[in-house]
Amino acid sequence: MDNEEVELSFEQGIKKLENILLKLESEDTPLDQMVNLYENANNLTAICRKKLDEANARMTKLIKNDNGQIIEE
Repeated sequence: MDNEEVELSFEQGIKKLENILLKLESEDTPLDQMVNLYENANNLTAICRKKLDEANARMTKLIKNDNGQIIEE
């Protein structure tokens, strides 16, 4: 995983994954390239999953108090 991939936004990571999927589905993609693409997809998936987990953790810290105001816990 390089720094460029770690700094991707979630949306950028998903877009890269979509592009990889298109290449993997192509009958013209050589096997060696497919293996490299698959490895890259696994790395991107881990990055996106981590970003989702971080967002989920932030969201679960926000709760509504009795007045309906959102507060951070």
